[in-house]
Amino acid sequence: MARKTRARYYTPPPELSESQKQAATPNRSAVITAKLIAQEMGIHIPQKVIHKVSKVPPRSQTRILASKQVRTRHNIPDSGPDPRGRKPALTRSNCAAIADYLDSPQTSLEDKSAPWLDIAESSGLDLPETWHFKPPGFRIVNTKTIQRTYRFWEDLINAVCEEEKELTGDQASNRNEWIGEELPKRPHSIDWKDCAFCDEFHFGIGPQTTKHIKRKKGSKHRYKPENVHRKKVTTKDTKAKAREDNHLKLLSVFVVIGYNYRKIIPYKVSNSVGKMTTKVYIEQILPLLLADFQRLGLTLIQDADSAHKSAGTIAWAKKNHLPLLTLPGVSPDFSILETLAHPLKKQFHAKRCTTENAALARFTQIFENEMDQEKIHDLLVDGRRKV
Repeated sequence: MARKTRARYYTPPPELSESQKQAATPNRSAVITAKLIAQEMGIHIPQKVIHKVSKVPPRSQTRILASKQVRTRHNIPDSGPDPRGRKPALTRSNCAAIADYLDSPQTSLEDKSAPWLDIAESSGLDLPETWHFKPPGFRIVNTKTIQRTYRFWEDLINAVCEEEKELTGDQASNRNEWIGEELPKRPHSIDWKDCAFCDEFHFGIGPQTTKHIKRKKGSKHRYKPENVHRKKVTTKDTKAKAREDNHLKLLSVFVVIGYNYRKIIPYKVSNSVGKMTTKVYIEQILPLLLADFQRLGLTLIQDADSAHKSAGTIAWAKKNHLPLLTLPGVSPDFSILETLAHPLKKQFHAKRCTTENAALARFTQIFENEMDQEKIHDLLVDGRRKV
């Protein structure tokens, strides 16, 4: 009679049952083996399934398959002195796990605004301990190490959250009605080439109350819906209140941008907050645009400011044959100027201007010489897709 075996079998093996600091050789082997089995059988094995078995995040799986190396670097035969310096406290696999957590639509803004140590804990990552000299002993890596490593490997930064006004039911309904009326008139991107967008720019310094969140660099991640902070009162509203209290010096400029057209018109109003009035609009602004717009056959697309849609403005435009198209309320995403405003203002504030004339000269130089017209063309094409 055969003796009963004392062997104990584990599924998965113990080497794959616990998360490693980085993908060890058994984990890497599991990823590559799963890929070879899928190719041999002509099937697709989802990365989530491989992650469940091998404990290797999807991003690390892609890098392992691209490297075609089963062994980890320190297990590869010695080829001389290591030029990479000391072994980092946090590996790229650690960073990939954090990046996947922050990219997930299920991760709320509140979670993304948490401190780095809390984010690491929420993502299921066990932070390593490193030796510290003062006072001596092993302690968890500090926040600066985490922030520096994540920025290097995954372009993760601590950024101001992009704001977007939260719409009421009526405002959302008005947007849909506007789209239903205007989009059939201009169904293609080329149909918007005869449109010029306008907006008022106010240059000043004001308080900043928007959340700082951890996200990747770039406009793609800046404007992702889950990275936008929707507020009842935006920073723009807060700055307006500061101007009412006479805390800010103000330069007001009316900006117009079209497919092959751009113009700036400085203006002054009697109030202290730079709020456009019908009188200023039809006496200082529109007369300076009329000749150009009639010659080029352009339509002026304006936001739903009270001065823009007042009876006086409508009567003046009708009398002088100036085509106007008013956007629905609280719809800055329909205007290409909202996309251009941030980089323009960032360039402007890169240098301090002590007088109004110097500020106007600097903005004129940036507007006329440093704006990429090709980018404006792309925004006009993309604007139709947004609508």
